[in-house]
Amino acid sequence: MLLSKRRYSGWRQIQDEFADYKASLGPWSVAEILDFLRTEYPSRSPFTPDRIERFLHSDDETLTAWTP
Repeated sequence: MLLSKRRYSGWRQIQDEFADYKASLGPWSVAEILDFLRTEYPSRSPFTPDRIERFLHSDDETLTAWTP
């Protein structure tokens, strides 16, 4: 799973950059991201809330994690 703050012109640009691209969800707020992760990964989220908060306030453009 990858979270990105980059702006893309469309899904094709994302697919060109990430060969295993499946879907774009967002742009979302922190609350929406956390809600999605709680729903999709109820037992073990790929990101902790603190990690998402740090990422959103950092200069980093992407955050990657394992997917269960």
